[in-house]
Order: sequence, then structure tokens, then C-alpha cells
Amino acid sequence: MNIYRDLKSLPEFKNAVVTIGSFDGVHQAHRRLVYRIQQLADEIEGEAVVVTFHPHPRSVVFPNDKSLQLLSTTNEKIELFRQCGVKNLIIVPFTVEFAQLSAREYVEKFLIGQLKASFLVVGYDHKFGLARQGDSQMLRMYEKEGHFKLVEIEKQELDEIDIFNQYQEGPGSG
Repeated sequence: MNIYRDLKSLPEFKNAVVTIGSFDGVHQAHRRLVYRIQQLADEIEGEAVVVTFHPHPRSVVFPNDKSLQLLSTTNEKIELFRQCGVKNLIIVPFTVEFAQLSAREYVEKFLIGQLKASFLVVGYDHKFGLARQGDSQMLRMYEKEGHFKLVEIEKQELDEIDIFNQYQEGPGSG
């Protein structure tokens, strides 16, 4: 697995199929996102790319909030992604400066400018940018402009996977 921690030295990914999130715990719904980017990357002969953050964004945005309890360390998260077959993992250094990017700057400078995403795969409740002002509706505007194709995994699909896997694997396995 290729692990990138410096945004200035990212390679140019071929037909990047990207998913982004904090991915604390890498549970079954997260695995669904990873599976989908891998599937799409195979279809378009591209590269699947998972983007996550360190430290957790909430610990930077709300440094005095001590209620944040993470399910896994960054090293554990890396190992969970490795087990999922992730080939490219970007761990964005989440700083106060990065947190200040508006939703538009985040899409234009990061997703389009740096990652050059061909596809973006997100969960139904994905939020991004300063004060979490960006959402799927905003991403659809960029999709219409032809910058990338958006694939939104609906809540029902994620819930069905969680329910199915708990039934198959037993309680507490997801």
C-alpha cells in the first residue's frame, strides 16, 4: 500500500477514484465506500484513492472538547485499510489552516487541483469545508461542470450492509 502524508509530494494518480472521510474504525459502511472506489477504478482503469485525516478534524476544530473518543489509532486505521486492499492512502495533515478552507476552496484546490478526481465516492451525509458548509448538493454542481463524477452511497444501502453483516457475522462484529 502506498501511504502519502505530504500533500506537496502527491503523485499524479491515473483516473483517480477518491473517497474521503475521517474513517474512525473503518466499519462496514466505510468498507462499502472502499469497495465501490476499487470497483470503479477497475472499470475505468484508474487508481482507487482513500483520503483520511490526522489528527481527527474535530480535535483541531474543537481543541477543548475532550469528549472525542476514537475507535482506532492512525496506525490501526492504516492496517484496517491494508486489510481492505487499499492501494493508495492519503493521510492529510489536518491543521488549523486546512480547517479554514471554504467548501469551494476545498473542492477547487484539493479535490480538483491536487487530486484531479475522476470520480468522488461519498456517503449520504458527507460534509466538508469550513464549518462543514459543503455537501453533496455542492459537489453535484462541480459534477455538472464536468470536473468529476459523484457517486453518493445512500443511507439505506449503508444500513442494509450493516444489518446484513451483523446478521451474517453476529452482534458486535461491525
